[in-house]
Parts: sequence; structure tokens; C-alpha cells
Amino acid sequence: MRLKTEASEVQSPFAWRRPGKVLYAIRGKVLDGSKFRYSATGLLESIETSLANYNRWIVSRFIREFRRHRYQSVLDFGAGIGSLAVLFKAMTGVTPLTLEVDGEQRAMLSRRGFSPVASIDQLPGDIDMIYTSNVLEHIPDDIAALRELRDHLAPGGRIFIFVPAFPALWTTVDDKVGHVRRYTKAALRQSLDEAGLKLESIRYTDPVGFLLVILFKLVGSQSGVPSDRSYFIFDRLLFPVSRLLDWVTSPFFGRSVFAVASKGEP
Repeated sequence: MRLKTEASEVQSPFAWRRPGKVLYAIRGKVLDGSKFRYSATGLLESIETSLANYNRWIVSRFIREFRRHRYQSVLDFGAGIGSLAVLFKAMTGVTPLTLEVDGEQRAMLSRRGFSPVASIDQLPGDIDMIYTSNVLEHIPDDIAALRELRDHLAPGGRIFIFVPAFPALWTTVDDKVGHVRRYTKAALRQSLDEAGLKLESIRYTDPVGFLLVILFKLVGSQSGVPSDRSYFIFDRLLFPVSRLLDWVTSPFFGRSVFAVASKGEP
């Protein structure tokens, strides 16, 4: 990767689209990171408190595979304020590596006992397991980003991916938090294939969340972010139902896509 020049610009594949700005992580240096603040950090803090069951369920999926394969190293890619990393550490006793481009969020990760890096080039070596939740949809060139993640997977390593599903579910909330896409299973499968990753499993998840967003759109309420109370009600009352329905609906629809991929042949 090359830094920007006056004549041309070569963007890092790890360019996050955040509200109002694109942030670049190139060869370990976050450009303009000291002046950047992700405007949805408050939303991440709200979600950590209000969606405790949801976050714990996501992390439990990662931990199951971490233990089954007896991995030694794990990376939280796009760690944000550390919501999932904190749970992973508490539930396993293992401190994950953390990568986050936003300076303010890296500072929060540091306060929470992690040693975050701004670029994948700053990682100590190849990683056995990489997990990423609601991150790829922020990156314009997701295929290039996935290629770099693949290059940093150890032999036998895997990447676990959660992303928002279905472009038809797009609302202004997606714009506010800096999304550039929502995925179908086919779209994520294609991105993984082009990145040289071998897909092992893929499914939709959270059918109740899917139906709620459809209802949200039908009643014409596409602006604004759900309240803490709405998140809390969903997390405590509706998400347990969604988990039960997952086994029936996962081939067909859900609010998110969950995929597992391994390092394919060079």
C-alpha cells in the first residue's frame, strides 16, 4: 500500500466510512486520526448496555469455535469501544488482540485493559482466529480488506463475520452510522470467494429483528435511532424468541448474516 500523493490516491482497503469522513489506516498510521471522532460512539455505548443478551450471544458463537479448535490467538477486527472484547475476555480469560481505526475508541480500549492497534501491519504475527461484528459494511473495498485479513490468518485459522443483511432493510440509521452496504448471503459469499477465503458456513440470523425493521419502514419511520428502551425490550423479550426461530428461518431471512471462512489455497 502507498500513501496518498498529489498526483494520485491509493486507498487502503482498511478505509472505514464513518459519518462525514473516511478514515485510512495505511502502514500503521491513521491519517488525521487525532482530529477524527466517530459520531456514533454514543450509540455503541448505548448498545453495550441495552443489548447485553445479544452481544453475549454473538460472543458465545465465537468462543465455541475458539475452544473447539483450541486456538491460541484471536483478533477483534474493528473492536470499537470493546463491547465484544470485554465479554470474550471475561468468558474465556483470554485477552483478544484489538484493531480499531478510531482514535477515541482506541483510547477507550486502552482504558479497558487492551492494547489496540490502528493497522493490521502493527499486529505481532499471524492470527489463529479473527472475528468481526458489524464492521465490513463500513469498508468501501471489503474484498481488499478480507484479502489482508486472509494474509494474516495462521494455517488452519478462521474468520467469523457478522454483517447486516438485505439492502431492502436500509434505513437512514444505516446512513447515520456510516454503512456503505448491507449484505445478502450471496453477496458475502462472493466477497469471501474473491478474497481467497474458503466459505465453511453461512446463514441469516435474527428473524424477529428482520420483521421489526420491515415494520419500521412500513409505518414510515425511517429516521432516528431506536431508543435505549426499545433496544432493552428487544434484547430481553424479543431476541430470545428470535433465537428459537433462527433454526427455521436461517436459510431464508434475518437481520444479519453470519459466516465462517478459512484460509483457502494460495
